[in-house]
Formats: sequence, C-alpha cells, structure tokens
Amino acid sequence: MNFNFHDKYKDYSNIELLKIVRQPNEYQTDAVDAATSILKEREISETDIQQIDAYFNEIDTKAKLKSDKINSYKGKAADFLEPILKPSVEVKPVKWLNILLLFIGLQYVWIFYNSIKTLVSFSRCNSCTFDITMTLTFVSLIYIPVVFFLLYKKTRWGWILLFADNLFTFISSLSQSYIFFTYQEFHRGDSSIFLFSILIKAAFAFFLWRVPISDFFGVTHKAKKDTAIVTTVIAILFIGAMELHYL
Repeated sequence: MNFNFHDKYKDYSNIELLKIVRQPNEYQTDAVDAATSILKEREISETDIQQIDAYFNEIDTKAKLKSDKINSYKGKAADFLEPILKPSVEVKPVKWLNILLLFIGLQYVWIFYNSIKTLVSFSRCNSCTFDITMTLTFVSLIYIPVVFFLLYKKTRWGWILLFADNLFTFISSLSQSYIFFTYQEFHRGDSSIFLFSILIKAAFAFFLWRVPISDFFGVTHKAKKDTAIVTTVIAILFIGAMELHYL
C-alpha cells in the first residue's frame, strides 16, 4: 500500500514544505512530489522565500566552517608528520624535533602508568625488594622530563643525554640477545617485541647522529664521538658488572 504523503503534508507550513522540496535527496520521490503539489496550491510570500534561504545559508555556512576546520586540522597534521609522510624530502630539523618531543611525551605517559602499577604491586607485596630494574624505572620519571626540557630548549645536553640513552639501551639489549633466545622457552618473551625495541633504539641513535640533527643542537663531531665512546665504555662496564652480580 502506497503512503499518502499529500494527506500527511497538507497541514504543513510553507517553510516545512520548502525544506522538503529544497532537499530532494533526503526524502522519497513521492514525498517531494506531494510537497511540490501542495506548494503550487498555496501562495508563497517573499518572507517565506527569505526565511528558507536564510535557513539553508546557515546550514551551508556551518558545513563550510566544519569543512574548513577539518581541513585545517588535516593540514596541521600533515605538516607535523611531514618527516614521516615524506621521508625523501629534506625536512627542517625543528619538525623532527616536534615528533621527537611527542614520542618522548607518550613514552613518559607509558612509563608513568607502569611505574604506578609497579608501585601499587610493590606496596601489596611484603617480600618484594627494589632491584636495579625497578630503580631505573623510577629514575626515568625524573630523567625523561629533564631530557624533554633540554630538547625543547634545543640545548646540546638534550642531544647528548638522548643519544647516550638510546646507544646505552641498544648495546645492553643487544648483549642480552643470546640469553633471551637461548632461554626463551623458559621466560617466554616475545621475540618480535624484543627485536623491535632494539631496532627502535638503533634507529634513534642513527637519527640523532645525522649531521643536520646534531648541528641543530650545536653538537660538534668531536662531542658526538666522545659521547659514543664514553657511552659504549659505560655500557660494557655495566654489562660486566651485571654478569658478575648474577654469577
């Protein structure tokens, strides 16, 4: 049975009918035909026309403002992520710095969350004691904001600390590879996550070593070389001390 739109719309105002006629894609064809037929039987005033025009102009204006806002956000996001979206294009180091700061900020949020969980678990465990891993985790809560601030201020110490951190973690993690894969059936660690973390640290160290980035922070080649040597020596000594501790 066909629905009688004419009977439904016969008591509608001119404005309501004009809204239907001006939006044919939003209604069934029979509904639009019925609204058109009823309007032909009526007198449409200039006020009605002005009112309906103002109604749709407001809709168009809001839609345009919304579209412009979305396009603005897309443009800002594309500009922010340019180093990642267009890696072959030479990008200003300051854009890399913005992404780096975002990454460090997200890393801090994650470490903070895990530290709180660790602290809660520790408070409920009477036999638990602080080990080196837990100590380093809580030290990170102070260390990361310091590095973030130094990087934000574009100081050479920001570069030095971040490079040393990534190189140190890369070397120490790499030294654990043999034990990790040899005894994986016992600790059941995720190989992909373990390898990915090593690659990330190596990639960060390589990225920071690049001349445009180190120059941006005012780090000389000698400072880079000294930082790499000192960090490597400290990492080797740390690995040796940890092995002696567990012997």
